Amino acid sequence: MKIRFAQEEDLQKIKNMWEYCFGDTEMFMNYYFDHKYKCENTLVVEDGSSVISSLQLNQYKIKINNNIYDTSYVVGVSTLPEARGVGAMKDLMSTMLNELYNKKQVVSILMPIDYRLYRRFGYEHCYDQMNYEIDMELLKDFRSKGVFKKASNKDIDFIINIYDCFLKDKNGYVKRDKNYYDNLFKEIESESGYVYIHENKELMDGYIIYFKMDDTMFVREIAYKNIDALKSILKFIYNHNTQFKKVSINSIIDDKIKLIIPALKKIDMNIKPFMMGRVINVENFIKDLNIKEDINLKLRVKDEFIDQNNKTFLINNKGIVFTDEKEDVSIDINTFSQLAFSYIDVDEAVFLGNIDMKDTSYIDNLKKMFNKKTNYINEYV
Repeated sequence: MKIRFAQEEDLQKIKNMWEYCFGDTEMFMNYYFDHKYKCENTLVVEDGSSVISSLQLNQYKIKINNNIYDTSYVVGVSTLPEARGVGAMKDLMSTMLNELYNKKQVVSILMPIDYRLYRRFGYEHCYDQMNYEIDMELLKDFRSKGVFKKASNKDIDFIINIYDCFLKDKNGYVKRDKNYYDNLFKEIESESGYVYIHENKELMDGYIIYFKMDDTMFVREIAYKNIDALKSILKFIYNHNTQFKKVSINSIIDDKIKLIIPALKKIDMNIKPFMMGRVINVENFIKDLNIKEDINLKLRVKDEFIDQNNKTFLINNKGIVFTDEKEDVSIDINTFSQLAFSYIDVDEAVFLGNIDMKDTSYIDNLKKMFNKKTNYINEYV
């Protein structure tokens, strides 16, 4: 088996494999392979003349701990049925991780079908979303303070402004620009969805992305600058009550909907796991923390797939270097990634038994490096 980057002549084979594994509609596949797919971001496993496995590394910029990282979002991990169970995926993932390290990327993200498949490669759960299931009639008392219009590319600057305001104190989110929203509008259209924007006194202060699904309105994303915009969005949803019996809303984990629904016990709220993350370059991630407090720590990181991470790091106010000395603290790349993405805090990692240390005095050193934040991401491909 040979692992290489894709060539133009591989496209149809990769599309056929995607269709078999994921069953997406023709409209969505046309969108994806016309606007997102790139040969230079696609790895394939070749067996003889056949492409038997592939994945894509879609490029985003995400903000973690106030640092902006060029990030590979791993999608489309697929293997032909006759090639499963022979180690193709393991070899593909291992090669991919080292390619990302060589490209000097610091972190990576992945939306799993099954967490068990990717934990062994160092990816770990780092993002949740809140899902609300609400009967339409429970929204009837909300009032709109403005008007809605169907959004177009002309509204992208307003939408970026709303999005940035909505997430100004959040972590781990994608930095979106005009090119991003140009593509997003195409993606939503390929799945027969809608984007509407709210205007109140000539101020664009909220938007909604949604889809029609039988008797349910599925809201993929909402963002708002103020409480009036949120209430207006809920009223906009209610105005579809003759079409839908209920609405399913995905949003940020600390969304304010639960604080304004009158009959709170009549709705269903569920926290849903959404995305995994992984640190690709431990040394550079720690450097980027720019630790100001006094620290002196020998940290052992266990990483079976990226040798440059599988070391003991001496961390102090002078910087970070490799050391052969005995470690003070030992941690695997999965837990390190959860701490790095600020999904869990040090106390939680200790409680879970995921940190080995000489004694508990080293906890304070770790707390100078990591703290918990509210993460959000809502990218699908």
